Amino acid sequence: MTAIEAIKSGDLEALKAVLAADASAVDERDENGVPAAMLALYFRQQACADALLDAGTAVDLPLACALGLTEEVVRFVDADPGLLSQRTSDGWTPLHLAAFFGQLAAAGFLLSRGADPLARSTNKMANLPIHAAAATRQAAIVEMLLDAGTPANATQHGGYTALHSAAQNGDQASMNVLLRHGGDMNLASDDGKTPAQLLPGV
Repeated sequence: MTAIEAIKSGDLEALKAVLAADASAVDERDENGVPAAMLALYFRQQACADALLDAGTAVDLPLACALGLTEEVVRFVDADPGLLSQRTSDGWTPLHLAAFFGQLAAAGFLLSRGADPLARSTNKMANLPIHAAAATRQAAIVEMLLDAGTPANATQHGGYTALHSAAQNGDQASMNVLLRHGGDMNLASDDGKTPAQLLPGV
């Protein structure tokens, strides 16, 4: 079993065994080039991510953003501001990752240093950081991104807005913020669905 396989199966003990047998496995990547530690976070396997960190996995700006290691985020950006606009192998900016994982301090810092709230992911989602935040019920970051100039009705792939995600999730806090900024509950996506139609129980 590889480190990637252990992470995907949620098998912490198997991951530890892989790392014990092969120290280089700590920086294994999946078929899309995603590092093992980031993959563990995607799969909500925090214990696996911790094991990889303990084993010495390399921490770059995207991983620091996802983990909320704000001091590391500051260090990376101070050393190379150009990293703010770089994409991961699977298409995300640092701001997307901070937004998705609910890292408010990291997201605020990135914006303060010029991270573009309107930068689109270079993957099939073609979304903005606000869509990433709304997908995981991060109302405070949704509001921060709106205040930074993101239109409330900005769309991602399929014509979905952040309000579509918030409605589908039953995330009233994010819905309230989006509505205050002009979000439209009746704006249809490409498949004809409106946020109002996606509310739980509708």
